[in-house]
Amino acid sequence: MSRKLPPLNALRTFEAAARLSSFTSAAEELCVTHGAVSQQIKTLEDYFGQPLFDRVQGKVVLNSAGIDLLPAISSSLDRIETASSKISLGSESEILTVNLTTTFASNWLITRLRDFQQRHSDIVVHLAPSPTFPDSLGRGVDVAIRWGATNVANVKVEKLIDVDTFVACAPSLINGEKPLRRPKDLLDHSLIHDDDGQAWQILLQELGVEGPKVAKGLFYADSGLALQEAVEGNGLIVAGSLLAAQDLEAGRLVIPFDCFIPHRKDYHLYYPAHSASQRKVALFSAWIHEQAASYQNIPNDYGRFMV
Repeated sequence: MSRKLPPLNALRTFEAAARLSSFTSAAEELCVTHGAVSQQIKTLEDYFGQPLFDRVQGKVVLNSAGIDLLPAISSSLDRIETASSKISLGSESEILTVNLTTTFASNWLITRLRDFQQRHSDIVVHLAPSPTFPDSLGRGVDVAIRWGATNVANVKVEKLIDVDTFVACAPSLINGEKPLRRPKDLLDHSLIHDDDGQAWQILLQELGVEGPKVAKGLFYADSGLALQEAVEGNGLIVAGSLLAAQDLEAGRLVIPFDCFIPHRKDYHLYYPAHSASQRKVALFSAWIHEQAASYQNIPNDYGRFMV
């Protein structure tokens, strides 16, 4: 019986556009034109008989149908890539597949990976981003780096990095149409969430602001998208010290109020218990703990980002 599959090239294009949240960036990655990406997405949307993206103010954001489709496409492409690499590399190299979020990869891990690859040139690291904890840990994914601690049967969990949190926003909001002078001024603005609203409830309580009982504002399942909304001045965010660091250093974000919650959450390393003795897992675990310890030893100087 033949398989009934959507157009495969369109699926590849969809995955790139969804992962990068941009048709233009997808076109650059795939070495095609913006028009070619748009046409492939239209082909896929025609196949399913419904849109997969919402077009909002010149940006593309996955809708519910696109969100349902992306994990299946991403994991399938990851498996194809892993199998292809194993065949191409032969028996001299090992592949280590790391699951994490795109934002953590781009804002912290990627700049450090060169050191691991220089030390262990026979281990090829494949990054397999996903918005949620992987179902394939131990089956296609060797290790995962995820926000928060989750108990999973037969999986080792090791704490890596503590994260401090604070309110952050674009500099333009400080003296804008609704200036931020006092903590209660926060309620005049959109509050950007990358969780269920808990972070804002905690921060507002720390600031002595009585916020709405039901969390309101803009909700994003992806921390990178939430940060980008804050950078573009579309609201304020409870930012994590690790993910917001680059935007703070570049002046794209500032801290309006002297309120910091240290070690509110953390990142953990996950891997199957039976994989602990695998050379590639053991070496990566030791290396990333070393990197995490070095990062944690850097003194926090949030005051220089306050306005």
